[in-house]
Amino acid sequence: MIYNSREKFHTLFEDAPLCAAIFDASDMKLEVVNKPMLDLWHRPASIKGTALLDFLPELADQEYPELMKRVIKTGKTHKEEGARILLQRNAKLEAVFIDYSYVPILMDRNRTSAILVMATDVCDRELNKLNLQQSKRDLRALVMSAPIPMCIYRGEEFDIEAVNEWMMDLWQGKHFKDLAALQHVFYNSLPYTCKHKNIVFNYTPLNGGANTLNAICLTAMRC
Repeated sequence: MIYNSREKFHTLFEDAPLCAAIFDASDMKLEVVNKPMLDLWHRPASIKGTALLDFLPELADQEYPELMKRVIKTGKTHKEEGARILLQRNAKLEAVFIDYSYVPILMDRNRTSAILVMATDVCDRELNKLNLQQSKRDLRALVMSAPIPMCIYRGEEFDIEAVNEWMMDLWQGKHFKDLAALQHVFYNSLPYTCKHKNIVFNYTPLNGGANTLNAICLTAMRC
């Protein structure tokens, strides 16, 4: 970004709804910061004019100060989604997940005179991802320890996410997909039961967030 006046940034980002701040490139002192960023950091407005590591010393052992220096040196923007940052908040270190960008502010001769930091708190989104990953691990553990043949299919391609030895023995060691049954459950979000020879197969839809189909559980029992 090339601009002739920092005052434009001052007015723009002090009123911006997203978290925003501007640091001087020479000494990493905070020039401009808006309330959303102060709230994210849990710091008072009096930190303006203070160097980054003076008011956020917990960043000293994290990668972010070096990334900012790299942006200042190269003049190239750096972005990251779902970054995990440790901040001293509520008298303890807290893990915060953010989408952020470091944008160099270029003045005469394309020299980086300042760096614009913008961030969005995405803790809810990232925690939901972690919860989903944990749910998948728990579901896999359930399948592998189940005393009956069981399998989990996931996605529109019905990839097998987990299958236990009971089901593999029933399939005689080969993965099996009844596409007609799987598609019926997937597109209707309804359970389905069918019989093949002396075996009853039960397909159960597993719903995720927002009541959307997350996976399909297949169990089998001899009759």
